[in-house]
Amino acid sequence: MKNYYFILSLSTQASDLQIKQAYRRLALQFHPDKNPSPEAEAIFKEVNEAYEVLGDPLRKAIYDQMLRGGGEEAPPVAPAPQRPHRDPRYRPQPKNAPRKPSKREELLALMATHLRHAQLVSRLTLLFSVILIADYSLPSKKISTHIVGEQATNRGSSFKIELGDGNSVSISREAARKIGGGKNVMVYQSALFSIPVSLEDQRTHFRSPVEISIYGNFAFGPLILLITSLLGTFYWKGVEFRFNLGIVNFLLLLLNLVFLQIHKF
Repeated sequence: MKNYYFILSLSTQASDLQIKQAYRRLALQFHPDKNPSPEAEAIFKEVNEAYEVLGDPLRKAIYDQMLRGGGEEAPPVAPAPQRPHRDPRYRPQPKNAPRKPSKREELLALMATHLRHAQLVSRLTLLFSVILIADYSLPSKKISTHIVGEQATNRGSSFKIELGDGNSVSISREAARKIGGGKNVMVYQSALFSIPVSLEDQRTHFRSPVEISIYGNFAFGPLILLITSLLGTFYWKGVEFRFNLGIVNFLLLLLNLVFLQIHKF
C-alpha cells in the first residue's frame, strides 16, 4: 500500500491545512507544463492520487485505519538504541519531514509564478514589431528640402548631410559625391515614426538609402525582436525558456527604442 503521507512529504499527524498546502506546493513544482523534467509527470500523478485520498475526510479516515493495520493501535515499540553522533551539534531529522526543494526547483517555481508577466511582455513586443513592419511597409512621406552642409562621420565610410529643415541624415561616401551641397533634395520618411529612409536628388533623381537608422544598418534589431517575440508568444513548452524569452524581449524592446532615435545622433 502506498504511503500517501510520504508522497506529500508529511507526517501522519498532519492537519487538513497542511495537507492542502503540501499538495499545492508539489502540484506547482511538478506540473508537466511548469516542470520540464521527464519524471515530473509521474510524480504529479502520485501527488494528485495522494491528495484525492487525504483531502477527503472519509477516505482519509479509512486510509488511516488501513495504514495502522485495521484500525487497532499497534503496541508501542521501544526505539532502538542509537549511537551518539560524532558532532555534538547534530540533530537528527524526522523521517517524514517535508523535503526541502532545491534551488533550481525554487527558481522554476518562481518563474512559473511570474510567467504570465513574461508572456505579456512577449505579446507587447510582438505588437511593437508589427507596428515597425507597418511603419516601414506603408508609403513613405516625402519632404522637400535642401542641403546646407556635409561632414564625414567617425566611421569614415559615410557622410552626415545637414538639411535645411534642421535635420540630418547619414549616407554613403559615394552617394555624398553625387548629392552635393546646395542641391534641392527629397527626404523619404516612414509613415508612422517619420524615420528617414532615403534621400533623393530632385534634379538627377539619384536616390540613396539612409544608413544610420533603424531601417538601415540597424535593421537587424526589429528582425530579431520579431523572431523572439513570436517564440515567446506562441511557444508553449518549458517554463524556463518562455520566462527567459520574456526578459530577452524586454531588453530588445529597449534596444529598438534607442534605434528609433539613433538617426538623430
